[in-house]
Amino acid sequence: MFTHKLYAVVVTYKPKLEILEKCILSLKDQLNKIIIVDNTPDGCKDLESLRIFTNIEIIYLKNNYGIAYAQNVGIKKALEEKAHYILLSDQDTIYPSDFMEKMLVCFKDKVAAAGPLFLDIHTGKVQFFITKGKIGFKKIYPTSGKHEVLQLIASGTVINAKYLPDIGLMMEELFIDWVDMEWCWRAVSKGYRIIGNADIIIKHFHGESNKKILNKEINIKNPIRYYYTIRNAIFLSLHTKTLNAYHRIILFYKTIRNIVLFTVVSYNPFKTLKYAIKGFYHGIIGKLGKLDENH
Repeated sequence: MFTHKLYAVVVTYKPKLEILEKCILSLKDQLNKIIIVDNTPDGCKDLESLRIFTNIEIIYLKNNYGIAYAQNVGIKKALEEKAHYILLSDQDTIYPSDFMEKMLVCFKDKVAAAGPLFLDIHTGKVQFFITKGKIGFKKIYPTSGKHEVLQLIASGTVINAKYLPDIGLMMEELFIDWVDMEWCWRAVSKGYRIIGNADIIIKHFHGESNKKILNKEINIKNPIRYYYTIRNAIFLSLHTKTLNAYHRIILFYKTIRNIVLFTVVSYNPFKTLKYAIKGFYHGIIGKLGKLDENH
């Protein structure tokens, strides 16, 4: 039996069932319930095979409404069932057997969320945490311990449910990309703490592949993803009230730089540049939501 009511929200989109099963198997004995929210258009019927696990609920959205919307569907369900802590996960993260046990020790003194370190499968390198530096964003590379950070990657993040009424849910208008960071910034701006737990390292696929340019590792993604990455970063740099002016200027500058970097490393540079420029423009004017390719 668990001392707390522990839930997971796993968002899927055209999942590879074999990998998703490994994710579910790694979590099923650590939680009271796993809620799978499927964003696959028309629904991924292969998910029905997972009903052999007694603590699984599957919600088919039958359309791709974006990761933020899907996460909110799962979070609302978990809150209705009085969950104390809610793990957010993608469909291909595999967790150690003591993951939840080690994460729960982070929740003291207004901690709204905690997450692990990740090992990038493409580079073989352990990624970093981001904190607020005196000037801009600061990367830290801890090898152990708990650290107060500014933001976390959504997958592997455990949220303290009791603070959600004050912080709010995920910003659905962003659709995908920067959703997790915006939520963390919002939590910090309201006086809550975000903890990075370097005692847990999880393997993670970040992007489709990596390419190194100017001594910087760039994640290679489908060109349309750059639309959301650029758009949301520009929008947040101009409109968010949860970062100070200096951090917003740094974010805006880095996003301009990334338009160039993403185009250079892309396997389809012209298409990437087209999406990046459209994303930049839509971020400026505040046009959010799912991209309508016809307009």
